[in-house]
This record gives sequence, structure tokens and C-alpha cells, in this order.
Amino acid sequence: MNRTLLLLVATVLAFVAGPCESEARTWTRASDGAKIEGEFVRMKDATTVFIRRDGGAVVEVPVAMLVAEDQAAIKELATMPSAPTKPAPPAGETEVTLTDVHLCCGGCRRGVEKAASGFDVEVSTSGSRVTVKGEKGSEVQKALDAIAEAGFYGSSDHETVKIADVAAGDSESSKVKVSGVHLCCESCVKAVNEALSSVSGFQEHDAADGADSFEVSGEGLKAGEIVAALRAKGLNGTVR
Repeated sequence: MNRTLLLLVATVLAFVAGPCESEARTWTRASDGAKIEGEFVRMKDATTVFIRRDGGAVVEVPVAMLVAEDQAAIKELATMPSAPTKPAPPAGETEVTLTDVHLCCGGCRRGVEKAASGFDVEVSTSGSRVTVKGEKGSEVQKALDAIAEAGFYGSSDHETVKIADVAAGDSESSKVKVSGVHLCCESCVKAVNEALSSVSGFQEHDAADGADSFEVSGEGLKAGEIVAALRAKGLNGTVR
């Protein structure tokens, strides 16, 4: 495992996430009890597990770092026929173009470039398109995961290397907290306005440019519909 990935794992395991859907569970690091919320994706080998966080980012975690209860759960989940799986990214050179990404200004473009800067890839933007190219498909996938976590979304032209779908749930609520959406300017906030106006039961929100999170109010709001609406505008976020 390279230094960049070790730092990523350490960062993720140090983060304590908020409540999430029933498909996910709380994972605990054995050394100090640090926790994250995430959904089991698949085993890479006998020593590594892939965990998908609420925002859609998929991270690799050494099984040995987790408590015995989590290790036992991984063994059970890995043998279930219904366990979610995803094809491994290509081993060689890979190029992916995301379309319909929200890139309204230089701040948005810099946000995408910054998100992918920690990986061995080349990133270019044109209009609402983001192209990511790397010598390894795994690096391109990590860059896409980071772009999604930075608050952006786009449809991939690659069959397997893409931004992961998120099961946000269908439970109804009068208030939903949204975090992680890229909001660098008034045009970003306008895109949020347009997205939420299509959500059933939506009444108001308090998003502002530069904000880290905002609250959506209404009647019978569904987190899944909010995520889908944001993604239709080229934005991404975590809802709870």
C-alpha cells in the first residue's frame, strides 16, 4: 500500500460520520476505537476490504486494522451471494470523461483539479466536461471518487470507472441536512435552487455560497430524491 493510500485510510478512519442508511454499518479501528460509517463493497484479497462512505467515495481498509467483530462481519458479507460487487478498474492506461458536471466558473474548475491532484492522473476541463487520464485505472477511479467527494457529479463514458451510485433511502422527513456540495459562488447556489425545486415536498433551503452544509425543509422529503436532483445538475453531496 503506497504512502498516499495510507494517508487516505488514516484520514477516513479518523472521521466520525453521522447517521446513515441501514445498508451501512459502523466500522471500528482496533488500535484506538476510531469509527467511520460505510457500506461493505467487496474484498480485494484476504487482507483488504473496500468500504463506501455516505458521499460515494470508496476507500480501501486493511482488515487487520479493524476490531474482531468487524473482521467477522467482513467474512460473512464476502461469502453472501447478494453482497454488492463492482468490477475492478482496468490495470492499464485509462481515460474517462464525465459529462454534465457543474462547472460554472474558475472556482468550480479549480475545485475539480484540486480534488484529483493527489493522484497520478491528468485532469482537463472543457465546458461541462471533465476528462481524467492515468496510466492505471485504479488511480483514475480514486480521482473520480475524490471529485465526487468534493461536491461534483458527472456521467462517465466508461463502463466500469465511474462515480458510484449512492443508496440514500426512501424514508420521509421534514428536514434533511446536505453536506459536501461544491458552493463556491452564487451560480452554484442557483443550481441548487433549480435542483431542489424539482423535489417533491420541497419548501426552502439555507444554502449560501461558501457554505459547507445546508438544510432543506419541506414535507415528505426523501433523501434519495434530493441526491438525484443535485446530480442532475452536476453536483454531489451527502444527505442525512
